[in-house]
Amino acid sequence: MSLALETYEQVPTARLMEVVRRIKSASLGVCLDPANCVPAMETPRSTIDLVADHVFNLHVKDFVFTRQVDWVGFTYAGTRLGEGLLDFAYLMERVRPDERGINKIIEHWLVWQGDSARTCAVEDEWTLHALDFLRRHEISTTTAPLVR
Repeated sequence: MSLALETYEQVPTARLMEVVRRIKSASLGVCLDPANCVPAMETPRSTIDLVADHVFNLHVKDFVFTRQVDWVGFTYAGTRLGEGLLDFAYLMERVRPDERGINKIIEHWLVWQGDSARTCAVEDEWTLHALDFLRRHEISTTTAPLVR
């Protein structure tokens, strides 16, 4: 059995890694979600760099900041994979999930679309897009199967 501690805003990534390093178990690693740490003022790249060698599981989602309409502030939300701020190439280069047998879970931070039917339709479209994106990326970088 393995246990993967997820990167998240409530626990600084450096603190999470202190726990992983202190326990020194081959069964304890990290579930990397680079977007989760942004609300804690950590950059996705710094999060990736801190945990890359200890990743057991990878959440793949893209994200953007958009201005609030007629107001001061921003919304931090998801977007279609490859269209936001996630440096996907850097993530793949540092973590090497296909080479290391690390599974990739497609995740979305989809903003409510006004009703459940529309929200589910957009989520379906994003999922199909993400699968296609991952397949195209995988073909260009490795011959390992997409699904494990």
